[in-house]
Amino acid sequence: MEKIRVAIIGYGRSGRDIHTKTLKQLPDLFEIFCYVDADTERQAMIKKEMNKPVFSDYTGLYDHRDDVDLVINASFSQDHARISKELLKRGFNVLSEKPVSKDAAEFQTVLDTAKQAGKKYYAFQQYRFSAGFKKMREIIDSGVLGRIIAIRIEFASLARRWDWQTVHANTAGVLLNNGPHYVDIALILMGFPADVKVFAHMDHANYAGNGEDYVKLIMTSPGAPLTELEMSAGNAYPSQLFTIHGTNGTMKGNDSSLTWKYFIPSEATPLKLDLRPLRNENCEPLYCREKLNFYEENWNENKDTPDKAVSYYRALYDSIVNGSEFPVKAEQVLLQMKVMGEAHAQNSKLFDTNEK
Repeated sequence: MEKIRVAIIGYGRSGRDIHTKTLKQLPDLFEIFCYVDADTERQAMIKKEMNKPVFSDYTGLYDHRDDVDLVINASFSQDHARISKELLKRGFNVLSEKPVSKDAAEFQTVLDTAKQAGKKYYAFQQYRFSAGFKKMREIIDSGVLGRIIAIRIEFASLARRWDWQTVHANTAGVLLNNGPHYVDIALILMGFPADVKVFAHMDHANYAGNGEDYVKLIMTSPGAPLTELEMSAGNAYPSQLFTIHGTNGTMKGNDSSLTWKYFIPSEATPLKLDLRPLRNENCEPLYCREKLNFYEENWNENKDTPDKAVSYYRALYDSIVNGSEFPVKAEQVLLQMKVMGEAHAQNSKLFDTNEK
């Protein structure tokens, strides 16, 4: 079986703990050729843990164009777009960590560069490959919940943070750090409407830097369910990651567990408007009450279910080697960046200094 030879830029939380960990589970599909990391301690770690060549700068890859089929760009967030463009110009195919850029305009330059160079560019959106999200879509598509009228996504905890990803100038803050996963999921469930309207409120709670750690994002579009995303570092009582409201039922849960409750309209008394004041046989006033026959179902992720990152890389391999259509489209990521860019524009005064 043909293997894809990769170079990984960065050996931190993403390069080491996500990409390397995932590719080690797919030895028949991917081969790690080398790494790039400027940190001398990380270089020593790479040599000890992986026994692979390591360069201090991504330009070291230029002499190994024929040895590398794909570069995984897990550099610092503020460098993602710049380094991706340089590599594309040099003839490399690139997979970029999120956020792919600081805003939609910069991301468009990345896409333009890929097109001009005739190379492949991919965005790492692994959360849409999670078993829980796939099951959620399956339940929604079955129609058992009826027409979906509202979606709520809540990513919350009460936690402090003080690293480089708390500074807005580093293409960071919770919306760019974690938001790409959940804005992507929200837009999928909305059907990727081009005319999406955005309302956003941001605040500081427990970040040392000036990046936002509270976001309330509401997205609307004609014919799509109202979608709300709340991300908070000031919530010690988070509720469900996902709550889906439908005309016939509701679903709640997360990546690994879902519960949905619904009624079957054909089993219920036909709904008819009655404009008369409601009363019982004694003429006493009544409220609208009925006993619907509710059904409740549950789903829990199987322990043998492939990790979402593994599923992403399998799909990536199938696209590169077998020519299959890759499900993460550039125009979808561009819309995501436009939504997040509008959210930041509505809250620009929050980022006047590097400290909160």
